[in-house]
Amino acid sequence: MFEKTIKTTYYYKGRMINMRDDEVELDNGKVSRREIVEHPGAVIIVALTENKELVFIKQFRKPVEKVIFEIPAGLVNKGEELETAAKRELKEETGYVAAKIQKSISAYTTPGYSTEIIHYYIATDLKKELQSFDEDEQIEAELLDLKTAWKKVSSGEIMDNKTIVGMVLAEKFLQGES
Repeated sequence: MFEKTIKTTYYYKGRMINMRDDEVELDNGKVSRREIVEHPGAVIIVALTENKELVFIKQFRKPVEKVIFEIPAGLVNKGEELETAAKRELKEETGYVAAKIQKSISAYTTPGYSTEIIHYYIATDLKKELQSFDEDEQIEAELLDLKTAWKKVSSGEIMDNKTIVGMVLAEKFLQGES
């Protein structure tokens, strides 16, 4: 299966995402259109304390108009190594620095309309330092054990998909499966 791009039209080019419309030819010769959001990719940091608590952040998310619990994450800067981005985002958003950090998995978020791929890292041997937030962020860090975090998923307090995947990875890591 393949779709040949006939024409690409950009409708928006922003600082974080671009939006385009691709006219494509299918294997059967039919022509269709695909609306695509181009995204630079992100890193997700599953940070575990020595007490087996997960480092979460709380911040207001304008698209959903509420404060949500998430695991730390952020965009990868152009030319930046993924591990460097993970270490930077962990410190910026939580104030924690990890002595050990390892790549776990990579996954597309919504391949039906977006190029976004996220790279999950497990961070351990944490040390708390001063936070250095981006100018446009208001974030609070909070530690939760996995049992409490799963209760927040069940109650709807945690609804962020990447965070739920990160919690599964944390469980696997703590069970020695990662």
